[in-house]
Amino acid sequence: MRKQTMMILLLTMVLATATSSARPRVIRNRAVGASGPVQEKVTVKISSFKFDPKVLTVAPGTTVEWVNEGGRHTVEADNGSFKSDVLKQGDKFEHKFDKAGTFAYHCEFHGEKGGKDMAGSIVVRLRPPAKP
Repeated sequence: MRKQTMMILLLTMVLATATSSARPRVIRNRAVGASGPVQEKVTVKISSFKFDPKVLTVAPGTTVEWVNEGGRHTVEADNGSFKSDVLKQGDKFEHKFDKAGTFAYHCEFHGEKGGKDMAGSIVVRLRPPAKP
């Protein structure tokens, strides 16, 4: 019985790890107040010449905060809708995403429009993606 319990536990852990790493990160507003959804802030880390996560899916009304963990970088929308000043280590930049869509961005120094090199995107969806 003990061996069977251990095997079930191990299998559960393996399945949980496999399914959690294969899906994009989806952030939803967790509470509803009298005037609508409570706004949430989500963080993207800037380090090692990359944005982490590279693709982030959020609900409308979410504020995304980029935190620079080293070097000099910028956060600039490919379409020009937002742009940070030069961010040094420890600096932060925020932008609130109110409308659904995909918003590509890049670092002015180390990336390019279209997702080349140091670049990422914010996907704003009214509903989370369907499970496969």
